[in-house]
Amino acid sequence: MQKKDKFSLLFDNHYSRLYNYAFKMLKEKDMAEEIVQETFIKLWKNFEDIKNSKRSVSSFLIVTLKNTLIDHYRKDKVREKHTKLYSLHTTIQEEIDNEWEISECITQVYAKLPSNTLEIFQLSRDKGLSYKEIAVEREISIKTVESHISKALSVFRIELKEYL
Repeated sequence: MQKKDKFSLLFDNHYSRLYNYAFKMLKEKDMAEEIVQETFIKLWKNFEDIKNSKRSVSSFLIVTLKNTLIDHYRKDKVREKHTKLYSLHTTIQEEIDNEWEISECITQVYAKLPSNTLEIFQLSRDKGLSYKEIAVEREISIKTVESHISKALSVFRIELKEYL
């Protein structure tokens, strides 16, 4: 009997059992078929060595199938890890880009504000001064401070509406 005929007979005798085991482990028809196919390819490549050794073809197939399943599982876990890392990187990059874009818009809004309004707004927001403290420092009324802050916030709302 030739190698091809012997192999065909082994394939017919063992395929179903190996496929059922692989499917039971993977729960995926296509992947189970692919892994069993890989197992038989390894058998074909090692056919002469197995035939000349004391090891049975059946044990070779079972061990090879299990090792191939383990390799698949490991590769799948690595792929999953890399996918998560890529997704995380993409999300972080998008957040950085958005922060940068917002920062650029804020800088543009600052440039649009009248100098008095900008200074009063920065005293309030950047330095954390109360309206009363700003009024005392700038020697203006609290109502004037409120007016400048209101004007600045209005411009910010209009210019940053897509981010709100």
